[in-house]
Amino acid sequence: MKIITYKSYVPIVLFALLIVLSFFIIKPLLIALFIAALLAYAFYPVYHFVLKKTGKPTLSSFLVCFLVLLIVIIPAGLLIKVLIQESYVLYLLVKQKLAVGLFHNCVTDLCVAISELSQSGVVSSQLKEITKSATEFIIGKGSDFLVNIPRLAINLFVVFFTLFFFLKDGESLLNRLHDYFQLRHKNYVLILGRVKEIIHGIVYGFLLIALIQGIFGALGFFLFGISSPLFWGLVMSFFALIPAIGTGVIWVPASLILLLDGVFQNSTPLILKGIGLFVYSFIFVGSIDNILRPKLIGDKAKVNVAIIMLGIFGGILLFGPLGVILGPLVLSLTTEIMKVYLVKKKH
Repeated sequence: MKIITYKSYVPIVLFALLIVLSFFIIKPLLIALFIAALLAYAFYPVYHFVLKKTGKPTLSSFLVCFLVLLIVIIPAGLLIKVLIQESYVLYLLVKQKLAVGLFHNCVTDLCVAISELSQSGVVSSQLKEITKSATEFIIGKGSDFLVNIPRLAINLFVVFFTLFFFLKDGESLLNRLHDYFQLRHKNYVLILGRVKEIIHGIVYGFLLIALIQGIFGALGFFLFGISSPLFWGLVMSFFALIPAIGTGVIWVPASLILLLDGVFQNSTPLILKGIGLFVYSFIFVGSIDNILRPKLIGDKAKVNVAIIMLGIFGGILLFGPLGVILGPLVLSLTTEIMKVYLVKKKH
């Protein structure tokens, strides 16, 4: 009897070992798989549109993958190159400003006081340290990007390979999972439905809007003559994800510096630039989320602001840049599971 009992456990142990080994095999590619899944979700409406026109799933999936390459991957590579260049130029500019003073041709007492404050030991050293850290971070990440090109090539291949099949077969796979879970437990259906709403809310309600705000912010800085517009656009995109801070932490000081520079130099063009940048940023950067978010995500997909904030900061510390997405997603799903299994048990 004992021999039979041991034999019955052999398949279970082998299965567990295979799962563990499979995890370690896939582990280096998890980020690539996640990016592919995220891109598949974001571009599925495009795939659905193309499929209606062609009627061929394979061709449609291939065309959408090619589109992703053109509008996401190639621009992202060029953006990294430009960001490295801009961050270095910005670092040199800040060093120069701190050396000669924040404003040129100071004649008023207020201008002199501000320039002296910016050149004081504490403020100057802090500004230099912040700028240096940000620059080193971007240059370091850019250098890693160039050094790890072979590994990136493998990950890129995995992204497009899995993106192709996620687009082509993803819907049928999700339908199978839905049917399976529906037969097993009604709570799974609730969770899967909420997962879809949360992913929709995070991708379209936060990431897409933050990207749009960053693009408009970079465009505004370019139009009004602020140096390193792409760098500041990226920074604004990041701050746009944080509801308590927002993009104003960048464009408000930039507008004020332009305005004060114009006042201190008695330059009407600079004053108009500062006012123009403020008005432009207020309308097209600061307020755009209030217009787009309700239209993109509606009421059902709303995600708690506190969860988003905690998820972003904790996710970045744990997962790196992808934590901006993974952190809020994990926390939101955990909250929903707790609601389904803990709160409902009390009633």
